[in-house]
Amino acid sequence: MKHFSSSICVFIILALVVPSSALVFRRGESIEVTADEVIDDDLIAFGSSVDIKGTVTGNVFAFAQRVDVSGDIGGLLCTGAANSNINGKSVQTVLAMGGNLRVSGNVRRNVILAGGALDIDTDAYIGKDLAAYGGNLEVDGEVGGSIKGGVGSFVMAGKSGRVKIKADRTRIKSTAVIAGDFLLTGKSEPQIDEGATITGEISVREIEPDKKEPFFFAFAPMLAFIYAVAKVIALVGKIIVGILLIALCHAYVRRVMDTLCKAVWKSLGFGFLGIIVIPIIAVILFATLIGYPLGILALFVYAILIYVSSIFVAAVVGEKVIRLFKKEGDVSVYFSFIIGMLILFLVCLIPILNFFVRVFVTLFGFGATMVATWNLAQEMRKKELL
Repeated sequence: MKHFSSSICVFIILALVVPSSALVFRRGESIEVTADEVIDDDLIAFGSSVDIKGTVTGNVFAFAQRVDVSGDIGGLLCTGAANSNINGKSVQTVLAMGGNLRVSGNVRRNVILAGGALDIDTDAYIGKDLAAYGGNLEVDGEVGGSIKGGVGSFVMAGKSGRVKIKADRTRIKSTAVIAGDFLLTGKSEPQIDEGATITGEISVREIEPDKKEPFFFAFAPMLAFIYAVAKVIALVGKIIVGILLIALCHAYVRRVMDTLCKAVWKSLGFGFLGIIVIPIIAVILFATLIGYPLGILALFVYAILIYVSSIFVAAVVGEKVIRLFKKEGDVSVYFSFIIGMLILFLVCLIPILNFFVRVFVTLFGFGATMVATWNLAQEMRKKELL
């Protein structure tokens, strides 16, 4: 399951970062991409409802109470909504999470669903594999590849390749065509209607009542998917913050990067001191009634420094990597930052290395920010700007 969630994270990041050069952000009560509208970039949408009727050539990340897709999406469609209706004319890949998820359009590659009611309608066509985790899964359409996952109930009435699924209740209807093996793990024997076609092996492994799996493990696939999506959302959020920070404070970001490159060990030392000393100072300030507001301010600055520390380190890491291939000319700080964030994220997928990377990234970034800010303040004082 760890490999599954890691693969999802890596796939989404690659889909987001590699193909496109820009992002379109939309937020509001009701967001609509009209039928005649073409967005030649990636789209990130937040709102009560998102309705995509037009064309998006890149990837779409839509988070709302209700998401409707009936247009064309050239890349990945990632949704998080109470109700999602995916009836796109053409979508590359679908990653959807929520209460009621319905796929009734054309998906060229894979579909991954996690939620309560999962429906693959009669008109749906999935070019490759379907993975589903959650409550009830009903497949009436056609899946070009395999079906796998873990659900409460599974009803198969459409066409697919190999099926490997864990379900409490299973029914294979007479219209079903499974071109491959049917492998089931469940609490009861499947109901296979007369006329159903299964070309491969039929294997049923029944879970005995006294060996019932714990609740957590029954929902482990869905929890892993939710965790993976949450990590990706957090990463996308930090990328957005980093891009805005570079756009608004480009000279300052460049100064912190140069400080980290030229004063590596000084940055590490100040980072270590800052991580320890600032909370102590905040506690002391809280102990005095007069210093209470300053204590809150100190903790607020402390939290911001910890959050942005990885942004500066990522920009430096990305620039160093790019310089291995591009010896001359300027390197975009934006591109360096995105590449660096991707590298740090991938490294942090390694279990043991994860802890040490996070610690040192925080220390170096925290310290470099403190040193660069202090030097900037000194320069401004000499120029009598402070």
